[in-house]
Amino acid sequence: MNGRIRLFAWAMSISFLGTLPLGTLNLSVANYSFRNNPSGAVGFAVAAIAVEMGLVRLALIAIRRLERLAHFLRVFNLVSSGVLLFLAFSSLLAALEMQTFRATLPLSFLSPVASGFVLSLTNPLHLPFWMGWTTVLRSKKVLDDHPGAYATFISAIGLGTAAAFWLYGFAGGYLIRLLGSRQVLLNWIVGIALLITALIQLYKTFFKIPKTGILYETPQNN
Repeated sequence: MNGRIRLFAWAMSISFLGTLPLGTLNLSVANYSFRNNPSGAVGFAVAAIAVEMGLVRLALIAIRRLERLAHFLRVFNLVSSGVLLFLAFSSLLAALEMQTFRATLPLSFLSPVASGFVLSLTNPLHLPFWMGWTTVLRSKKVLDDHPGAYATFISAIGLGTAAAFWLYGFAGGYLIRLLGSRQVLLNWIVGIALLITALIQLYKTFFKIPKTGILYETPQNN
């Protein structure tokens, strides 16, 4: 039980914090709220979260299959570390260039549900982001291969994103102004955190993976 609580806390925290930086999805939720369209905000959020949870499930399947290819395990860990490094340097570069988010809201001609589905599905960071974090959590023995762990992981991610969306819908303009004025600081924090995570992952790849190529023990049934 404690393991599931730990996994839930990790997944929800990563999802919540990863959704806070200004982006098209959370700004769209706030936009519907500004227009006094709570049903539109809810519909958009539900569609976007459903897509994210589906992509997380795909990430779990992809990682599990790749792990069975022992000869490619080190390569896979290098790729996941590279993804985290890319995300880290993107955030750090945005901080160095003092970039802030520009509030553009595409696909406004679609219904809220359709817009949330399309924008979330075309988000290029969903899959690599969660593949990277899934690898990290598995290497830390936080996430295992039990179906219950997968359900906990995916549910916590959905709740974390929903909590962040709720903040944008509820706090509205105040939260956008607050985070917008501190976007550079947020970029620094996110970039440094991802950089540290990537470096730890690289260290484990080169110094912690046994020569047999087996990184994770086969989980036992409870």
